[in-house]
Amino acid sequence: MRGAELIGCRVVDPRGRDVGHVHDLVFRHEHPGDEDDAPRFELAGLECGKAGIGDRLGYTRDAMAGPWPLTALFRWLGRRSLFVPWTEVSTVDRPCIHIRCTREQLRPFVEVEDS
Repeated sequence: MRGAELIGCRVVDPRGRDVGHVHDLVFRHEHPGDEDDAPRFELAGLECGKAGIGDRLGYTRDAMAGPWPLTALFRWLGRRSLFVPWTEVSTVDRPCIHIRCTREQLRPFVEVEDS
């Protein structure tokens, strides 16, 4: 499966409630065994929510510098993004992803990003 196949999928909790659509993938850097090995990245989770365009343009991240009204607007829209750990994904049945935990058990993405 390619990462692009996950972007835009609808995420649903065990109760059938909508978590949002996937608008970003979060990867964790795995250090190689020795210096000759290529760096590896493992899928850590999904960023889900209602917002999407501002996130894809980078406006919800601190590194993006742009017109302040756009930055403020997109950060406000993306404040409710949730982080779904990849270990909580039970099935991927495009265009829907089912997770094991409830929506209330998920952490806001900004908390994950800051830790």
